[in-house]
Amino acid sequence: MKILLATKNRNKFNEISKILLETGNFHQAVFKDNLIDVDEDGNTILENAKKKAFEVYEEYKIPVISDDSGLFVDSLDGLPGLRSKRYAGGNASDQENIDKLLKNLNKENDNSAYFKTVLYFYDGKNEITTEGTLVGRITHMQRGKNGFGYDSIFEYGDKTLAELTSAEKNEISHRRIATEKLIGIINEDI
Repeated sequence: MKILLATKNRNKFNEISKILLETGNFHQAVFKDNLIDVDEDGNTILENAKKKAFEVYEEYKIPVISDDSGLFVDSLDGLPGLRSKRYAGGNASDQENIDKLLKNLNKENDNSAYFKTVLYFYDGKNEITTEGTLVGRITHMQRGKNGFGYDSIFEYGDKTLAELTSAEKNEISHRRIATEKLIGIINEDI
């Protein structure tokens, strides 16, 4: 089955499509360069993922997997959370988001945090939701050159996600957890 991954983020697409391949399933991930814009105005990452799945399906009429993810920092009451991509502003770069987070976390003693991904599958009839969580902590300085987003300041074990190879990151990632759950359900039920 061809499944459109509802993202404009090439890094997310590559990560999820690689996980799909590694699960040994028969589903082919599709990327659209000119994917429609969806206003992610929900109050939760689940609401955003669901809205994106429905709107993208209505536009292209092929099965869709959408995701929404966030970084939740405990001492900042869950921020940046739902607005992780836009934490420092609507068009903020990864570096601007990181700088703002480190500044806001500067006086806090608790650096515990987690990434959470919600995946939403919709094919015009079936709806499936899964989620994955990766627990770690925020470092005070960036480390590593791999990854994207907040990877260079999110420490899992003794390394940041940006210090891991893409294969190492994919083994433990919140997206892997959510994707494996989703593919298991799709393979059983659809």
